[in-house]
Amino acid sequence: MTRIVVAMAVGLGLAVGAWAKDAETVLPATGPISKTSMQRLLLTDGARVGNRVVAVGDRGYIVFSDDNGTSWKRAKAPDGALLTSVEFIDAKRGWAVGHDSVILATVDGGESWTQQFSAPSEQRPLLDIHLTSPEAGLAVGAYGAFYDTADGGKTWTARKVVADDKHLNAIVKLADGKLLILGEAGTMLVSADAGKTWTALTSPYKGSFFGGLPTADGGLVAFGLRGRIYRSPDGGKSWKQIDNTSVATLMGGTLLPDGALVVAGNAGTVLVSRDQGNSFVPLATGTTRAFSKALLGAPNAVLLLGEAGAREVPLPSAPR
Repeated sequence: MTRIVVAMAVGLGLAVGAWAKDAETVLPATGPISKTSMQRLLLTDGARVGNRVVAVGDRGYIVFSDDNGTSWKRAKAPDGALLTSVEFIDAKRGWAVGHDSVILATVDGGESWTQQFSAPSEQRPLLDIHLTSPEAGLAVGAYGAFYDTADGGKTWTARKVVADDKHLNAIVKLADGKLLILGEAGTMLVSADAGKTWTALTSPYKGSFFGGLPTADGGLVAFGLRGRIYRSPDGGKSWKQIDNTSVATLMGGTLLPDGALVVAGNAGTVLVSRDQGNSFVPLATGTTRAFSKALLGAPNAVLLLGEAGAREVPLPSAPR
C-alpha cells in the first residue's frame, strides 16, 4: 500500500486503481464500521467539525467519528471515485472532491452527501476544495483543473488559471485572508480577491508541493516532495528552507489550537513544530504506513489518517 499512497502523492491518485483487489474493504451502506474494516480503509483527507471528525477516501467512502476516532460510522454518500479532500464552512455544511472531478455536498454535518458535479470524461481528479463563504468557493486538481461556484455549488464553472497543465494540489488560506494554491513543479499562485484573479509567486523549490499551513504568528509553511519544508514570514514573498532529515514526501497537516503545527506523510512520518514552523521534530508513530492527514485528536493526541484508516498518536506536551 505504501507505493500506492506515494503514487497518490506524486501522481495525484492516478494509480490508485492498481490497489490489490484483496486489499479492498467493503463497508456497510451506513452505520457503524468495525475496527478491522477501518484498519483496511484508505483515507486521504479529513476535517474536524466541532467534536466530529469527517474523513474521505477510497471508493467514495465518507466516514465520521464523534469520539475522536474511537468508533466510526459510514455516511450516506454515492459510491464511486476516490475522494481526495473535504472541507466544512460551518458545523453543518461541507464539500468533498475527488476523481472524475466529482464534487459532493452535505448540509447535516457529514452524515449524508449529494453529488453537485462530476466530469469523468475530462479525466482530471480534483485534489482540494476551499469555500470562501457559504455561496462562493473553488476546487483545484490535476492538469490545471480549476472550478468555482457563486451559488453554493448549484453550478460549478471551469476556468483556466495557469498557462500550462501543471497539477494544482492544495489551497491554503493565509493569515491576511489571501488564498494560495500550491502545486506541481513549484507552482505557487496567490489571490487577494477570493480567487477571482491569481498571480504567480517565485517558488523556492522546483519540486511539487502537496500542502501548506498558516502559522499562528501570521507566517506560512509549505511542504511536499522528498520531505521539503519551506517557511515564509510574508505571505510567500520570501522563503527559508527548514531542516528535515527525512526525505519522506509530506502530504497533509494541521494547525493545532495551541499553535503547534503537525505535518504527516509517507513511511509513517509525522513532524511537529512548536516554534511557528521554524523547526520540526519527528513524532514516533510505531508504523511505516503512509499518512495523508493529521488532525486534532483527543486531548494530548493527534489523529492520523492514511492507508491504514485512522490512528491516534500521543502528542508530547509543550516544553515549559
